[in-house]
Amino acid sequence: METYGFLIHPMNIDDVAKKYKIAKKVSPRVVASVLKRRRPLIFAEVAGLKSFTGKEATGLFIVVPFLPYQFYDLEQDYVVEKIVKACEIGRREGAGIIGLGAFTAIPGNGGRMVDEMTKVPITTGNTYTVALAIEGTIEAAKRMDMDLASSTLAIVGATGSIGSAAAEFLADKFDQLILVGRNQDRLIKLGERISNKNKRVKTSSSLSSIRSADVIMTVTGAVDAVIDPDDIKPGAVICDVARPRDVAEAVVKKRKDVLVIDGGLAKIPGDVDLNKAMGLPKGLALGCIAETMILALEGKYESYTIGKEISLKKINEMLEMAKKHGFELAGLRSFDKKLSDVHINKVKENARLKAVAGR
Repeated sequence: METYGFLIHPMNIDDVAKKYKIAKKVSPRVVASVLKRRRPLIFAEVAGLKSFTGKEATGLFIVVPFLPYQFYDLEQDYVVEKIVKACEIGRREGAGIIGLGAFTAIPGNGGRMVDEMTKVPITTGNTYTVALAIEGTIEAAKRMDMDLASSTLAIVGATGSIGSAAAEFLADKFDQLILVGRNQDRLIKLGERISNKNKRVKTSSSLSSIRSADVIMTVTGAVDAVIDPDDIKPGAVICDVARPRDVAEAVVKKRKDVLVIDGGLAKIPGDVDLNKAMGLPKGLALGCIAETMILALEGKYESYTIGKEISLKKINEMLEMAKKHGFELAGLRSFDKKLSDVHINKVKENARLKAVAGR
């Protein structure tokens, strides 16, 4: 039996209140102040993971007691030290590899500092996350009857590890790319790097630039939603890879003519229920968790995805390992709900009617 660890943290005060009800009765500032002084702890043990090869693994889900904004606002050394302590808890309990979930993957240069300071291999899980996001984005575009070769793709958060890898992988599949990010120098370098695959690359630091995109992949590290209903053209596909989400729920409620999908969600083998640990439907896992599971089942106990670069070679390697052990894209889902053919066809029809009305 293999064992892996995975780091999680509360996304908001409601998450904290699930364990400490008093969190609802005091100010958020007090809750944050108390949290940052707490020690990491094992929140849940999850069994039932069984590979197609017959190999099994158990997961330890370990809480790093910070709210999302604290990973940015607190002193980096303090944050990294707390993450390292969480990893060491997993190591002492037998985990052969630790996955860095959500904002725990950001501090210290994308896990590099953590990797140097801890004695257990780690991974951010971003390789399989980007692979799933790519698969989901292409599938959703096809379901919306898009011709990728004549469509425009926008990537929001393009200079991050997931965004840049997706841009490189998808560059030659679309007619035009729009790379959106805050650091213009890094955007320009990314654009130059992929220009050999696609000469029609634009860079922008403004979200208004995505309004011409047919397909949008968004994967920022923002604490709050960054994409609103007015940011999207009719008939567009949006793949939201970020957690917390980049796409405001108002987009789904107000824009019945666009298709929003959750990015980076995998169907996993065996009888695994991550509802308690992650609030996910039974049998499903985020790509970052799934990558950690795959590496454990493979017995590949080495630091795998760390830092800001994800190679295409690793994406293909991860896809091969995923297939071997029985992991696959969890269909198309939006805000944790499965998308039916009826829903997708309705979106297409609404987009068609809006296009006719706009002529």
